[in-house]
Amino acid sequence: MKGLREPNQSLHSIRVVKEATGLTDRRIRYYETLELLQPQRTAGNQRLYSLKDIERLKRIKQMLDNGISLKEVRQYLQQEDRSPGHDAVDDIERDADSYFQGKMLARKDSVSRESLYPLTNRADIIRRLGRDEEETH
Repeated sequence: MKGLREPNQSLHSIRVVKEATGLTDRRIRYYETLELLQPQRTAGNQRLYSLKDIERLKRIKQMLDNGISLKEVRQYLQQEDRSPGHDAVDDIERDADSYFQGKMLARKDSVSRESLYPLTNRADIIRRLGRDEEETH
């Protein structure tokens, strides 16, 4: 994340980043203190953000808007940093799909184990079935 400036890489002020992401400057700086991103600095210590930083902030915002905790966001970003070309959003979607599939299977299994007739009525039902059988013979 703390790379040297690439040649011809455009860098942007926090004002531009705010407009591009919809985040406040305070929120952007907060994410920096959490080490979710590390913008470059000028000689005068002003923050400069690359397009990659802006995209990262958009992903952070999207994950948080989708209910992912900051801790989980950090884990996904760390994983993404270790494996370039890896998309953390894909992992989140895959995890969410697995979670909901598991919930649906558990519910289906629960429903299939439940009887249509409560246990308290079974004796009465068996008695009635026996009478019906006797009457048909």
